[in-house]
Amino acid sequence: MSVGERVTSRSNPVEEENQGDDTYLPPRRAVHPSEQGKWTNLFYLTLLWLFIALVVSLTVWGIKYSSM
Repeated sequence: MSVGERVTSRSNPVEEENQGDDTYLPPRRAVHPSEQGKWTNLFYLTLLWLFIALVVSLTVWGIKYSSM
Protein backbone atom coordinates (compact mmCIF):
# COMPACT_ATOMS: atom_id res chain seq x y z
CA MET A 1 0.00 0.00 0.00
CA SER A 2 1.49 3.31 -1.06
CA VAL A 3 1.25 6.60 0.77
CA GLY A 4 -1.32 7.87 -1.72
CA GLU A 5 -3.63 4.91 -1.07
CA ARG A 6 -3.44 5.45 2.68
CA VAL A 7 -4.32 9.11 2.34
CA THR A 8 -7.34 8.39 0.14
CA SER A 9 -8.62 5.68 2.49
CA ARG A 10 -8.41 8.09 5.44
CA SER A 11 -10.33 10.76 3.59
CA ASN A 12 -12.98 8.34 2.28
CA PRO A 13 -15.03 6.88 5.16
CA VAL A 14 -16.96 4.51 2.86
CA GLU A 15 -13.77 2.65 1.94
CA GLU A 16 -12.72 2.60 5.58
CA GLU A 17 -16.04 1.03 6.64
CA ASN A 18 -15.71 -1.70 4.01
CA GLN A 19 -12.20 -2.54 5.18
CA GLY A 20 -13.17 -2.58 8.87
CA ASP A 21 -16.07 -5.05 8.55
CA ASP A 22 -13.88 -8.14 8.70
CA THR A 23 -11.97 -6.93 11.79
CA TYR A 24 -14.90 -5.65 13.87
CA LEU A 25 -14.31 -5.55 17.60
CA PRO A 26 -17.09 -4.90 20.11
CA PRO A 27 -16.82 -1.85 22.35
CA ARG A 28 -14.70 -2.23 25.47
CA ARG A 29 -17.74 -1.64 27.68
CA ALA A 30 -19.41 -4.74 26.18
CA VAL A 31 -16.32 -6.93 26.65
CA HIS A 32 -15.40 -5.67 30.14
CA PRO A 33 -18.59 -4.48 31.85
CA SER A 34 -18.23 -2.12 34.77
CA GLU A 35 -18.92 -3.44 38.27
CA GLN A 36 -19.61 0.02 39.67
CA GLY A 37 -23.36 -0.54 39.90
CA LYS A 38 -22.87 -3.80 41.73
CA TRP A 39 -20.59 -2.23 44.36
CA THR A 40 -22.85 0.80 44.77
CA ASN A 41 -25.84 -1.44 45.39
CA LEU A 42 -23.88 -3.51 47.93
CA PHE A 43 -22.73 -0.34 49.70
CA TYR A 44 -26.28 1.00 50.06
CA LEU A 45 -27.64 -2.34 51.25
CA THR A 46 -24.88 -2.52 53.87
CA LEU A 47 -25.73 0.99 55.07
CA LEU A 48 -29.40 0.08 55.26
CA TRP A 49 -28.76 -3.04 57.37
CA LEU A 50 -26.38 -1.19 59.67
CA PHE A 51 -29.04 1.49 60.22
CA ILE A 52 -31.70 -1.15 60.94
CA ALA A 53 -29.35 -2.93 63.39
CA LEU A 54 -28.61 0.38 65.12
CA VAL A 55 -32.30 1.24 65.51
CA VAL A 56 -33.15 -2.22 66.84
CA SER A 57 -30.23 -2.27 69.27
CA LEU A 58 -31.00 1.22 70.59
CA THR A 59 -34.66 0.30 70.98
CA VAL A 60 -33.79 -2.86 72.93
CA TRP A 61 -31.26 -0.95 75.05
CA GLY A 62 -33.80 1.80 75.75
CA ILE A 63 -36.52 -0.66 76.77
CA LYS A 64 -34.11 -2.63 78.96
CA TYR A 65 -32.74 0.36 80.92
CA SER A 66 -35.83 2.60 80.98
CA SER A 67 -37.68 0.48 83.56
CA MET A 68 -35.09 1.14 86.30
